[in-house]
Amino acid sequence: MSETGEASAAPGRLRRALPHSRRGRLLLISALVLVLAGTGLGTWAADTWPWPKDRYCWGAWEEDSGPGFLGDEAFGDDDDGSRTAKETAPTRERPTGSCEVAIDSDYKSSYDGDEVSVDQRVSVEYGPVPKAAEARLSMVQDRFLGGDMVPLPDGLPGTVNGRGGLLVLPKSCDADDGRPTVVTMDASGMYSSGPSYTQNDPADLGGAREAAVLLVAAANRGMAAAGCAPDEPLRVSSPLYDLPGKEENIFSASEDVCGIRGLRLGTEDVEEQIGAVTRDLQTCSVRGDRDDVPYLDLAMVAQPRLAAVFDGIVGERPAARGWRGTGMIGKEHAIVRADCGGRPATFLMGASSDPDHLAAFANAAAARRGCAPIAPKGAAR
Repeated sequence: MSETGEASAAPGRLRRALPHSRRGRLLLISALVLVLAGTGLGTWAADTWPWPKDRYCWGAWEEDSGPGFLGDEAFGDDDDGSRTAKETAPTRERPTGSCEVAIDSDYKSSYDGDEVSVDQRVSVEYGPVPKAAEARLSMVQDRFLGGDMVPLPDGLPGTVNGRGGLLVLPKSCDADDGRPTVVTMDASGMYSSGPSYTQNDPADLGGAREAAVLLVAAANRGMAAAGCAPDEPLRVSSPLYDLPGKEENIFSASEDVCGIRGLRLGTEDVEEQIGAVTRDLQTCSVRGDRDDVPYLDLAMVAQPRLAAVFDGIVGERPAARGWRGTGMIGKEHAIVRADCGGRPATFLMGASSDPDHLAAFANAAAARRGCAPIAPKGAAR
């Protein structure tokens, strides 16, 4: 359990002493009330009731403040469920940090009597993007540029969905070597019932908009602790972008994917998710419709601060003969950066190593932005 600068030392110690389970708290509070009443301190207890709520993630989030994982609903039928936290705040001297809120519940199902176990986590990381190209692409593209991510509102450079998001912080927070600092948030979890049934059950962030609010709140606290906060805190005030459609099944190997003519995978029984289609961001993901195995991830990033997370890893040569800009096409990731409409645009591919897939996507995205093709004619058949 974490405490903040706003709380006095005594209430902070008292909060740490209280049990995390609801039943344990009620029992302890009832005992304290009886003791206080017996010693003539009932007026003091009444004047300071209720106890201060727990705060998490460097003080950014408050217990019972809205999202399910911060409220009693996180525990389901478990009266003894616990919510615990561990964290390391960034500092001026060490501008990296992390926080994690954990939900643990074990109870007997009222439906069938099976033993139920719930283990959920909400994790936040604060720090510069990795130095190595593959590590950076795995972190940013694979986790936060999928087809189900939407742009953060209000011009904030980043993406979000109902399970987490990424926010690129202002240049004042850059590492000494120029790498942008980012704040990332992930919700995860597992539900088990009986001896053999398990399923993914991420902690409830309350939807994409609430996730954006949580992410920005953590970022503001992290920047303040690291000494690089802007004059005005970052805010989420506008509506979120709506995805153009839901996941769609692709039944034929000859069908186009991601809404792009000529972009074909040569396989069937996959599912596409067309994500953001804006001037600054375009994304699409293709997964196996039964096993969720990644087949293709594509993204175009032109928002300057979000694209800055790829600075230093695009190389100095064209990705292939005849391609505009610079970049590389590897076994797991591909990246190309080129001028498009007077500003740099970064084109990314993951899960596939076929340059024709990137060529078809990059040329279609460039045409939509009104600029010259990225790949030469015939590169995407």
